Amino acid sequence: MDFTYNIRLMQSDDLNELGSVYMRAFQDPELKEHWSETSAQALLADWFRRQPDLAFVAESERKLVGGFIVGIRPWWDGNHLVDGELFIDPEHQGRGLASKLIRQALTSANEKYSPVMWETYTFRSQEFPLNWYKKLGFREIEDWVMIRAGVLQVLESL
Repeated sequence: MDFTYNIRLMQSDDLNELGSVYMRAFQDPELKEHWSETSAQALLADWFRRQPDLAFVAESERKLVGGFIVGIRPWWDGNHLVDGELFIDPEHQGRGLASKLIRQALTSANEKYSPVMWETYTFRSQEFPLNWYKKLGFREIEDWVMIRAGVLQVLESL
């Protein structure tokens, strides 16, 4: 099937439908993430509140099929794009849609904020999308490590 995609700014009215798209995009059991529509909607609403001008959706035949949201953070060397959420409905993956969403967001970010760097996270254990990001020019930061702990555990350890 041949699809035509429209990329546009996200609107608050899109969040409910996007929660379903996000949940389907991350249903892979190997990721060990268990998104519900409600938790996905909450995540996307949080991102949208923080950076609505860098939140984009892809639609096909008036149906939302993907999205990309990224934030801006001032840093010592200029503005950085940070984190971000890229998600494509599995039915529409592999058609260049992620590249279109990223291109639109980065073009808009460049015009408004002149960022010098984009820092994000991905799954080390998954060949895709890690190798895809590397083809775009990303590299692993060898002297950084992502760490995390449960809040109660930290409080008990203090």
